[in-house]
Amino acid sequence: MTVRTPITDGWTLRLDTARHTPEQAPPALSTDAVPAQVPGCVHTRRGRHGKLDRGLAHHFDAPADFDEWHYLTQVNQARAIATGVEHWRSHWPVCAGTVLWQLNDCWPVTSWAAIDGDGRLKPLYHELRRLYADRLLTFQQRDGRLVVAVVNQSATPWTGAVTVQRHSTDGTTLAAAGLAFTAAPRTVTLLDVPAAVADAADTAKELWTADADTLRAWHFATTDAGFAYPDAEFDAVVTPQGPGATITVTARTLLRDLLLQADRLHPDARTDRGLTTLLPGESTVFQVDNWTGADPGADLTTALRCVNSPRTKHRR
Repeated sequence: MTVRTPITDGWTLRLDTARHTPEQAPPALSTDAVPAQVPGCVHTRRGRHGKLDRGLAHHFDAPADFDEWHYLTQVNQARAIATGVEHWRSHWPVCAGTVLWQLNDCWPVTSWAAIDGDGRLKPLYHELRRLYADRLLTFQQRDGRLVVAVVNQSATPWTGAVTVQRHSTDGTTLAAAGLAFTAAPRTVTLLDVPAAVADAADTAKELWTADADTLRAWHFATTDAGFAYPDAEFDAVVTPQGPGATITVTARTLLRDLLLQADRLHPDARTDRGLTTLLPGESTVFQVDNWTGADPGADLTTALRCVNSPRTKHRR
């Protein structure tokens, strides 16, 4: 069996289809609220040729402040792992497994772990639950073609149809197709996206979704710095429930990688969701536990953030 050494170059990993592949972001704010510019944090950010800041530079302009840096590095970590795991899972059985380092930290530090030193779940943790589920949808490239990989690692057949759509940034559906599939147990089925859907007039203003059952895959064909995001607009409703609350967010514009940082509401608060992307008109519900004194009128300004929030979207 061929075992690939750890992949550290995210730009070439899609050329790699090893048989078996083994593999950073800050902790939650309440775990280690150290500004990014203090010496210890600077060393971690810029050590080994500034890997964290260099990784952000591929997609975003330099963060304006610590809060923006904190959010974007967590986004970058989750996206990078997702890119690799989805790629390798789509090549089953050529690649038969990935080993991710690591699950948890034992001290408060900026690292590659999915759970920080105080046991708080990073966005990566929630992403891992999606990535390693028995059933997964993912957009991939095969010989220059855009395809949807229907990954079925369950013990039962998966039969259905994938609805593939190309949208404008305002949510308008520009093209759509239904692709029927049958994925036998522990197989991957590749579905070619029809050219009418796959070919965009302007990749800076268009994006793709693929939906089957309750699963959705997203595809953006350019970096965040090159994408014409609208300024994020949404409605958020806090509903107290026992020792916590639910926060229902309804998008009025595209929201890319919306994140609720629950510990900004209360140091002990936890939420059940990570990064969530929504089209205009769509909603999602965050369950928040351990939020003592949850207030329907709570200011969510610092707790809810997405890539295209006015203060975090790329600056031209």
